[in-house]
Amino acid sequence: MKKEKEDGMAVNAGERNVPDTPQNRQLDACEKTMELALHTIQICKNKKIFTVEYQEALTNDIIRCAKDIYVLAWRANNIYTTAENGRWPDRERLQQLSISKCNELIALINIARRLFHLKGKKVRYWTELVVDARAMLRKWHDANADQYRA
Repeated sequence: MKKEKEDGMAVNAGERNVPDTPQNRQLDACEKTMELALHTIQICKNKKIFTVEYQEALTNDIIRCAKDIYVLAWRANNIYTTAENGRWPDRERLQQLSISKCNELIALINIARRLFHLKGKKVRYWTELVVDARAMLRKWHDANADQYRA
């Protein structure tokens, strides 16, 4: 999504001057996890690289893990949390699961790198997406923890 600057030039959504608020942190984390899931599905649908022979043994696990990262973040985001309503532990559990799944996906990518002889550049970009998503999830979690823990 693009927005026009004052001089008429378009600005990418990620390059806008957006304040660092708890709401923006959770939106950024959810958007990044969605980007990661979509990228992972796109990569894994290439049957020349991710052969059918390993679909059940590895490829499906990679896709499921990337989707889980997004779905867990999305579910956490949809838990209405206030200091008074006691829902913070539910959100925290989902955030931590999503972060943990990022670590799992990095391990699966490492297996895929060796098994499918993936190029270093592709693996670096893919892993960078996971690391960025994990960092955003942690930032969101830490902000929520400061806000809701008594």
